[in-house]
Amino acid sequence: MGNKINLQVNLLVKFKNYFDPKQNKKLPNYKFRAQTMGIIYCIFLSIILVRYAWITFFPTPLRTKLIATGTRQFETNLTLAQPRATITDRNGRVLAVSISRPSIYLLTHKMPEEISTLKKVSEQIHFPLDTLISYKDDKRNFIWLKRQMNQSEFIKIGNLKKWQEFIGVVDEPKRVYPEKDLAAQLIGFVGSEGNGLEGIEKIYNSRLNIKPIKSEVMKDARGRLVMVTPNDASKPDQKAPNLTLSIDLSIQEFTQNALKDGVLKAKAKGGSAIVMDVKTGEILSMASYPSYDLNNPPENDPASRRLRPVMDAIELGSVVKPMWISKALDLQVITPETKVYAENGQMSLPGGIIHDTHEHGWITPEEILKVSSNIGAYKVVQKIGRENFYDSLMKIGFGRQPGTGLPGEWSGRIKALNTWREMNFANMAFGQGFAISPLQLVHGLSIIVGGGIDHGVNLIAVDEKRQKNFVGPPLKYISQKTSLLISKMMESVVEEEGGTGSPARIPGVLVSGKTGTAQIWSSKEHSYSGRTAVFEGVIPSDDPKLAIVVVIDEAGIRPAYGGPLAGPVFAEIGKKTVQYLNSQGIFDVKPYENAYLKRNKPNIINNNKPQSAAMTNNHNETDTKKEQ
Repeated sequence: MGNKINLQVNLLVKFKNYFDPKQNKKLPNYKFRAQTMGIIYCIFLSIILVRYAWITFFPTPLRTKLIATGTRQFETNLTLAQPRATITDRNGRVLAVSISRPSIYLLTHKMPEEISTLKKVSEQIHFPLDTLISYKDDKRNFIWLKRQMNQSEFIKIGNLKKWQEFIGVVDEPKRVYPEKDLAAQLIGFVGSEGNGLEGIEKIYNSRLNIKPIKSEVMKDARGRLVMVTPNDASKPDQKAPNLTLSIDLSIQEFTQNALKDGVLKAKAKGGSAIVMDVKTGEILSMASYPSYDLNNPPENDPASRRLRPVMDAIELGSVVKPMWISKALDLQVITPETKVYAENGQMSLPGGIIHDTHEHGWITPEEILKVSSNIGAYKVVQKIGRENFYDSLMKIGFGRQPGTGLPGEWSGRIKALNTWREMNFANMAFGQGFAISPLQLVHGLSIIVGGGIDHGVNLIAVDEKRQKNFVGPPLKYISQKTSLLISKMMESVVEEEGGTGSPARIPGVLVSGKTGTAQIWSSKEHSYSGRTAVFEGVIPSDDPKLAIVVVIDEAGIRPAYGGPLAGPVFAEIGKKTVQYLNSQGIFDVKPYENAYLKRNKPNIINNNKPQSAAMTNNHNETDTKKEQ
């Protein structure tokens, strides 16, 4: 028994000494044995590395076999789009949002040879058989068969498990527009790859997009296709902040409905309407008719997809007269009491004759606006001078883009100053000879009634703190005093008897405005046969808050004047917008007790036969090319 215990103790001591470096060094031939083992290890390591390099870099049968084994698990790489940021109106109501929808894809190199199998697949997923068969020879490894399907459509297809060898399903983000046709042309839409193609979706594409992620299509132990991130790495969910637009969905709806009614009543080809906040330059609504459903954008209907307020270039006629009168007042070349002689309705110039619809004698600047005298407007811009007038065209924004960045944004068309003839100069005084967009017009209107300062055109909701702390020289067109004065002068167009804008009156609200009728050249008739009716207005005139422009394009009825056709559309938009903003506590437009002004000024028409109010309202605004 004692010998057994001694044996165990000796074995334990020897085992401990075996791992003791000091004891090992006492062994005979220690160094030789250590060096020999090191050489043996190096030889084996070299053999392994050479073998690895041989398999990896040289086309050996073994390498081919290993690759084939790996391929049975890895199928392809796939880039998956991430949900775009949500677009909302200024109050947070959703205009565009991304939701998850199933998509079906095909792995072409795994397709079966049997046509009968492909026929069954074609029938189940409702996909053309000929197209499916043609994919067998396609060089692409990965092809989408159906993308971003509705859940009802996907459920009808049924279980695809039996085709899992070469067909798989993955969820993709699909862009959805809950409000359908509201502000459709402004918002725009995205393509199947998730990139913006038109409107806000396009110009803010990089802001709305989140960087896509790359996934690998693999097979699990049961042979099913699955999506995994490389090395099974997990990534945190990315989410871009919402993009908040300046438009108010309620005002957009008022604007769009009123414009549609106005276009249909006028039997017109289309129309535009814009509501702008003159204090901030924010667009509260922008409507274009005809419109379309953003969830199903038309491919072959450019008229519906056209953003008319931004793209249309029109010679808008008399609506530009307030811009020149306000500038003349600011330069002090005229005063509110200044009278110019309107030549009794006809004035000869080198190169032609300009006309007024009615005969007028001596008239004030306010009366020029009220009766829309072309001759009076020309005599005012003569006092301004050509160079100052050209400078005014540029500063008011008629010779440059508004700066929204929207596709097709019109920049204006104005001839070089040194090419002007006297008739060119005269025509531009009453809105002929240069083309501007409805957006440029409402921008110019907001400048002259909004304190004379250019706040720009803002499609994104303005940050009040940033605006208040903005440091920089304001872009000024006229003084605050002149701005208030021109707004009051434009009251007579709407609120006084004989004004061309009386159809734009809003009971209980003071309105300033100006009418215009633009002519359109017809290549078929070789004449200015087309008519576009225009009205621009300010609410309220004693404390301007809103600038509104309405354009009825190519009206099919006659007479096609801005007052009767565009005026009622303005009134409908203005009335509902004021009621809405007052109810929300956003604006405080105090009711005007007398619906219309009681300042019944004497008629200024000299040597003219009495006519009915309806005839006066209709004909005073005319800006016909033949007359000019």
